[in-house]
Amino acid sequence: MSFFNKFNESEKVNIFLGDFLVKKTDCPTRIDLAKLLMKEMKENIRGYIKDENSLFQVSQVYLDGVISSRSTLLKKIKTLYENNKQSKDILSVFSETGKINAIFSTDYDIILDDINSSKICKYLPGDIVKEGEEIKLYKILGDIESYEKVFVSIQDFRKLKVLDFYKNFFTNIREDIKKYPTVILGIDLNNADQIDILESILASSEKKEIIYAASNSNVLKTKTIERLNNIGVKLLPHTEEELFKELKEFILGTVEEEKESFFGKKLFR
Repeated sequence: MSFFNKFNESEKVNIFLGDFLVKKTDCPTRIDLAKLLMKEMKENIRGYIKDENSLFQVSQVYLDGVISSRSTLLKKIKTLYENNKQSKDILSVFSETGKINAIFSTDYDIILDDINSSKICKYLPGDIVKEGEEIKLYKILGDIESYEKVFVSIQDFRKLKVLDFYKNFFTNIREDIKKYPTVILGIDLNNADQIDILESILASSEKKEIIYAASNSNVLKTKTIERLNNIGVKLLPHTEEELFKELKEFILGTVEEEKESFFGKKLFR
């Protein structure tokens, strides 16, 4: 039975992409970017990195160690995304529906912008969010189209969280999460960056709707589970691929009309 059977036919959802779709299109994930940057560091500089999977940490050490300038770092990231030539037809499914209210992305790609430009309205941190018929696409850390403004280091992320200039952007995200159920399609829940981003959005949010997540990891740290519980995220038993398949069926209207409740059978891990 599809997870999305629990929603009414006319109900909308929010989709938090995680890094599932960039992996599907061979774009670099945050961990990929961190590994590439580390290759340019000498051993003594890499020693300052506490979590090698954290792009925030790796980028900060990269800049503090004066491996290159911030401008060079951001251009490097831009080039890595632009060099991707993989077919992106898989993402066109998002333009076929009125069932998605908003999409939240923490990656720097512009895949959805290109394919669904007539159906999606993109917002970067600091933008004024407007209501309309289009799907709202929140690029939480910016993207390569305005690469000089992306948020890549610990210092960048701190500014994003505390500066008044970005408050309305996050207020709108929280309002959308309060109004509609949110599904985290695929996220590395053992990656500190991803949990930090979720906490920054959800910790102070009045969550009316439940937030569901599929993880790409079969083993979750106890601390991670506690942090997820604290911000109201419920883990599904689905793999990322299973949830994406069911999402496509929901979007295209092919989910069976069976409304039997399956909570308590094997819904949450």
